Amino acid sequence: MSLTEDESRHVRALRLAPGAPVRLTDGCGTLWDARLMSGSGRSADCVLDAPSIPAAALPVELAFGVGDKAHVMWLVEKATEMGVSRLLPLESERTRSVADAGRSPAFWNKAGRRAISAMKQSGGAWLPAIEPPCPLDDYVARSAEAAGRDASGTKLLVRLDGSGEGLWGVIQPWDGTGRVGMLVGPEGGWSTGEVARLDEAGFRPASLGPLVLRFETAAIAGLAVVAQRILARDGAGDRQPSKEAGG
Repeated sequence: MSLTEDESRHVRALRLAPGAPVRLTDGCGTLWDARLMSGSGRSADCVLDAPSIPAAALPVELAFGVGDKAHVMWLVEKATEMGVSRLLPLESERTRSVADAGRSPAFWNKAGRRAISAMKQSGGAWLPAIEPPCPLDDYVARSAEAAGRDASGTKLLVRLDGSGEGLWGVIQPWDGTGRVGMLVGPEGGWSTGEVARLDEAGFRPASLGPLVLRFETAAIAGLAVVAQRILARDGAGDRQPSKEAGG
């Protein structure tokens, strides 16, 4: 099997010799143990030895208000390490003046490359789908439509904004089927009108504690709570990979 030019460059940077063990993934849940056969010039070849069972993707669609580029990039990287299935950047009323990241295709190309690096670093096999930025209203309408059309789709909608019951309690009724739609407020929070629309759409408010968290911190903390809920339900290490949650 021939590696891409980028991956071949990585092989050369690591100075891997022929016969070195490597792991290969397509980012959609396929993981193989392999050996490097050659790595000269601009190409590298591997031989596949045996398939490996990866950890399942975290069945969460994470939507977040786009803000500062550095904070968004950090969120993309860490959410990928957590195994999130989908990332949905949103524009809101209070972030239009600072949502510079959402308007740059070059930035999102860079974010995609950062996600690939984070997936490899964490030993994962699931690359999240990163949706193009869209207005909050479009996302809310699409979520409601998808929930009505797909019985196996999103089963629980939560918004992390510091209000309501603790997130652990909010997700207790979730039986683990389908996905969790998690929405993280933007810098400055949602406007009164936006909160009303989210309430109407069925997004349950949830809290991560009494302190005010940055949106990227809240996102990763929320993903960790969902991951722990899954482990508590199924038992550590017993989860099987799910193609449904793939990127």
